[in-house]
Amino acid sequence: MQGRATPGSRLVDVLPASPKVSADWNPFSLFVIDATPLQASIAFPDLALGLYTAGRHRIHRRMGRRVVHGWSDPGTLNMTPPDIDGSWEAEGSSHAIVLTIPHAYLSRVISEHWEADPRGVEIAPQFLARDCVIEAVMVRLALKAHHDCDSLYVTSACEFLAHHIIDRYSSLSKAAPRYSGGLGRRLNAVVDYIEANLAGPITLRELAGLAGVSARHFERAFRQSLELPPHAYVLRRRVAAARSLLIEEAPLTMAQIAKRVGFSSASHLACAFRRHEGYSPTQFRRIHSQS
Repeated sequence: MQGRATPGSRLVDVLPASPKVSADWNPFSLFVIDATPLQASIAFPDLALGLYTAGRHRIHRRMGRRVVHGWSDPGTLNMTPPDIDGSWEAEGSSHAIVLTIPHAYLSRVISEHWEADPRGVEIAPQFLARDCVIEAVMVRLALKAHHDCDSLYVTSACEFLAHHIIDRYSSLSKAAPRYSGGLGRRLNAVVDYIEANLAGPITLRELAGLAGVSARHFERAFRQSLELPPHAYVLRRRVAAARSLLIEEAPLTMAQIAKRVGFSSASHLACAFRRHEGYSPTQFRRIHSQS
């Protein structure tokens, strides 16, 4: 990095190695990271977006008083609002893209385009969330950082991201639906079982037995907990596992990857992958080999 000190420089201080790529697009900063820290504690003065692109590890994170945990699957996103103290511990390092958007920039967008007082607007933290819009823009920005910088594209992309974040994740957006019930603490055992058995068949009866409830009750409670039916969640986890293997295990063929993550064939994998990601596994591997 050159010139002014950026909020992202705090991130560099806790990394085990220098970023693969860094870009200072005043007032935005972007980093492409080959190894995220196993543990760290950091607070950004600006909004920080962290997108995992490879590696799949369990992470425990504290944001303020809230403690959460989950898996750093490729495509999952962490969004940390300004001045939120946070710390995390991970079982392994991942590849990631980090983008910081200045608090002053967000305030201007809120004031000028949303005609609201930015002092009364809050952005909700996100942990291992999925947002295909943010993912697509950040991957494209990382590619720009690798090659020639197009300042007009960067400025437009970051302004678009600011509007998207305010529209979807701030107190100006429509309230998200509230869910009651669910599986509570039993959900962890179910999710861990799914992660450990993606390569083989996973039945609703098995998962319900693990949770100690009937299949009918389990399906309803699982949906309340994760906002997805069990079969859709398992399919998503298999696609996420395939994403990781496509990046980290270049010698593996599509058929080998399909077998490892529980698809019956390479064509079955390709069909599910395209439906979830918008492009084929081969295209995904080619795109991410350049980032």
